[in-house]
Amino acid sequence: NNFLWAIVVPAASTFLGLLVAQLTDKLSWGNIAKSLIFMPMAISFVGASLIWKFVYANDADIGLINAVRAMFGFDNPIDVLQIPFWNNFFLMVILIWIQTGFAMVILSAALRGIPEETIEAAILDGANPWQLFFKIKVPQIMATIVVVWTTITILVLKVFDIVYTMTGGNFGTEILPSYMMDF
Repeated sequence: NNFLWAIVVPAASTFLGLLVAQLTDKLSWGNIAKSLIFMPMAISFVGASLIWKFVYANDADIGLINAVRAMFGFDNPIDVLQIPFWNNFFLMVILIWIQTGFAMVILSAALRGIPEETIEAAILDGANPWQLFFKIKVPQIMATIVVVWTTITILVLKVFDIVYTMTGGNFGTEILPSYMMDF
């Protein structure tokens, strides 16, 4: 489980942070969007877990997942935190939700630091938006991407709070810190 966390969470957070940073960079209301995406960083892991406990709740009146299922005619509620293997991904969503804002802020600053001359030269050479992003911008901010990835990977090693609050390490969600606490 620790290995899965160390791969999925940094990859998803960094990718989503880069995506949001790029998409909101030229929008007039982009700063508002960035503020909203950054807000979960201000919440503790336990607080975020309690918020997501409501999202994952069995009761269709409380839990978002079961409310959506009820809208589509599924009457039997499911407890996503008890589905083996997949429950780890539902727990990872919490940390991805928190860390995407961090990645977005750092990567947005890196994207703004790219010299305009480089971008203008690529456009004059006929680069389309995809080529501009993947062949010009991403290589120039690769060091920042590595720093963000590494920082989030180190944070993943401290993920005990989310797992303990949501499942207590039960249902196959045990990670090294929760395993150590049992002994």
